[in-house]
Amino acid sequence: MPSSHSSRRGSGSVGERVRQAFTWPRPAGVLLAVVGACAVVSSGIAFTPGTFPRTTAAPELPLAVSADSPGSDKGQSDPSQPIHLLVAGAAATSPIQALFATGTVSVPESGLWDVANPESTVVLVNKHHELIPKTFIPADLTTPNVRTDSPDPPLLRKNAAAAVETMFAAAAADGVTITIQSSYRSFLTQISLYENYVEQKGQTEADKTSARPGYSEHQTGLALDIGDANVPAECEFTSCMAGSAAAKWVGAHGMEYGFIIRYPQGEEALTGYLYEPWHLRFVGISVARDMAVRGISSYEQYLGSLGAPSYK
Repeated sequence: MPSSHSSRRGSGSVGERVRQAFTWPRPAGVLLAVVGACAVVSSGIAFTPGTFPRTTAAPELPLAVSADSPGSDKGQSDPSQPIHLLVAGAAATSPIQALFATGTVSVPESGLWDVANPESTVVLVNKHHELIPKTFIPADLTTPNVRTDSPDPPLLRKNAAAAVETMFAAAAADGVTITIQSSYRSFLTQISLYENYVEQKGQTEADKTSARPGYSEHQTGLALDIGDANVPAECEFTSCMAGSAAAKWVGAHGMEYGFIIRYPQGEEALTGYLYEPWHLRFVGISVARDMAVRGISSYEQYLGSLGAPSYK
């Protein structure tokens, strides 16, 4: 296996490489290629037999419990007991409430069961939900020991980094070499990146592919953009990545390691972004598997959140 953090592409910072990948007119190719990628995606990212088939019905589960002991039955049959939603910020009838009500999800602190908390693995970040504070910096960023095609070392939160190492090793055992193209980005980096997109394409087009500062999942340290060592550089950050071995593999197995494809095809009205088969988000194994079992591809739908196609 190649040495960790090796660079296969040209030199340049992460910000420069990402900007180059989206430099006009390449985004136009993304837009034109989305339709053409449909056939590839429908076959390439489908779940293989035995891996959480989308037809599997999710069990009927309670949605809320009385709050001293998350997952307990206390107060379920006593209407005088106060009922609290387990996951703050998620809809009462959302699938994530049902999952957490089983008591099988391990979270160190109940305060992390909050989709508005940037420290939480289940945090929701989109065009309607900014990071608070906007300048948030994860306290446990670390560099995973995996291959990267950027000269800058990738950074992820500790739990996501460990999951990436395990996932990339499993993919390698199957003959698939996944690389990291981009991971954590600071608030200041996102300012520079977003302003560059606006300068190239105008704000309307920029908002389809780039998050405004303070609204980027990359700032959480839980998101990464993947590449494939066996595809040409011009395929990176475009919809042709959907046909790569790396994208197919994570589409079939990513949930086993806690990752979802955050901006799936056909969900633009909910996510607010064009299809990105390369953008993965760590949400934890329990959540990722439950989404797969229920056949839910959009994280917004899983949280019972309204779509965020544009900024408020």
